[in-house]
Amino acid sequence: MRFATKAGRRAPRVRGVVAALSLLAFAWPAGAAADGLRVGFGKTKITPELADRWTDLNGNALRDPEEPWVDGNGNGRFDPVYMAGFANGRAAAGIHDALFAVAAVFDDGERRIGVVTADVVGLSHGFAEALREETSERLSLDYLLVHATHNHQGPDTQGLWGPSRFRSGVADGLHRRLRDQMGEALAQAVASLEPARLEALHVPSRKAFGIVDTRLPDVIDEGVRAVIARRPGDGGVIGTLLNFAVHVESLWDRNLELTADVAGYARRGVSLGLDYDGDLFRGGLGGTTLWLTGNIGGLITTLPETPVVDPRDGRPRVPPSFEKARAQGYGIAAALLDGVAAGEARPVGHARIGIYRHDLEVPLANRPLILGALLGILDRDIGWSRGVMTESEVALLTLGDVWIAAVPGELYPEIAVGGIEHPVGADFDVEPASDPPLRTRMNGQLNLMVNLANDSIGYIIPRSQWDAEAPWIYGAKEETYGEIVSAGPGTAALVHRAFLDLFREASDQSPASHSPRQRSYQGVVEPSP
Repeated sequence: MRFATKAGRRAPRVRGVVAALSLLAFAWPAGAAADGLRVGFGKTKITPELADRWTDLNGNALRDPEEPWVDGNGNGRFDPVYMAGFANGRAAAGIHDALFAVAAVFDDGERRIGVVTADVVGLSHGFAEALREETSERLSLDYLLVHATHNHQGPDTQGLWGPSRFRSGVADGLHRRLRDQMGEALAQAVASLEPARLEALHVPSRKAFGIVDTRLPDVIDEGVRAVIARRPGDGGVIGTLLNFAVHVESLWDRNLELTADVAGYARRGVSLGLDYDGDLFRGGLGGTTLWLTGNIGGLITTLPETPVVDPRDGRPRVPPSFEKARAQGYGIAAALLDGVAAGEARPVGHARIGIYRHDLEVPLANRPLILGALLGILDRDIGWSRGVMTESEVALLTLGDVWIAAVPGELYPEIAVGGIEHPVGADFDVEPASDPPLRTRMNGQLNLMVNLANDSIGYIIPRSQWDAEAPWIYGAKEETYGEIVSAGPGTAALVHRAFLDLFREASDQSPASHSPRQRSYQGVVEPSP
């Protein structure tokens, strides 16, 4: 990436492959703010147009040739929008609610950073770099965090869920339109910058949220975390960053309507309140809410049989439905609103901006993913050094006492909070590693961990729990899920090491220092067993 920043303060960037694994580290120290903190939010619709609609007569969520459809554009052929997740060929049949790109920009007078997220399943590092090149100089951004909510009820943005395993599901022009739309949300955020003060909130309970860890060990990075930007004068809310760990897939695999799912309901609940078909049960905070998905590897999700308690009537919702998705999103929002009402949101001190980043070269040991990239099915750039590699990054942003860790895939929670095991049947005879847990080295008043940030390299699995071959761990009768969509068994150690370096740099950074620091490391590619 040719990284553009504010005029006169262009950040040095070095690109080069020095070994099979390299990390290039850059740190922008959190210097004193010149003009005080300003914050702005923006929001644009990204819902793809559905040219044609169809009716699923047999309920298998796959369009069979005999099932009726409407030729909306009159071209005589069926033009599908393939939905992300679960299975190939799940074509959208309608739109339930709008998908959005939501952006926030923070400017302390010395540095300006952007955070932009979209209601899609995942975005590659190449996509993030392209968006940065299109927006950073134009909007004077020193750094841009690009995030996908991991929505399984939106369009395929990675190519994995087309009509077959060997045909991409990414519609023509989708990435181009999405970058334009995310850029517009960022431009709105810059245009709306205004003086702000920040508050931080962590609600640790997971009661009624309906989340489960579907792969042992049972470890969940619990809690609702939020950063609230308020106007210094009247205290009105400009916007909220909402961080919560769950797969955005409450509607599961038979839904055929595009929707923002849980993330959309949670955003709506925080900003506008808990509205039930025109009946406002509880007011919201106002402003714009931006959802950031937390540590969801493992797999942290809401199963079809998992009950979710609705905050209005206290009754559980069980089968997948929009009512269940609303109950979960509103439950998350209600926890945040409860915390604010109880006075638990604390002022953020010294709201100066720090930017810390490591570039990664991730070894790819997953042959189907390599083949998909080579065939152009998967949106993934690969190269060769001492093995097959792909470029990625980890980053840490600091807003005073708030730390935001940008994780390029789906991190197993035990890497963050502890509890890594070495179960019988694991492929590698190694003791549990990735110690210390990442959260123990994060020194913010509030520490956000954002998955699917700046990339989507799949599950980040502890090496001692890696299980790509029988016998299966924990006595399972079938293949464990996770490895099939992971870069390889070496990814977790690479990401863990890089984050510890970032956390150390952020903790040690002297306010008087103004020069980015650079380091490089070398490692080896280890194939999957």
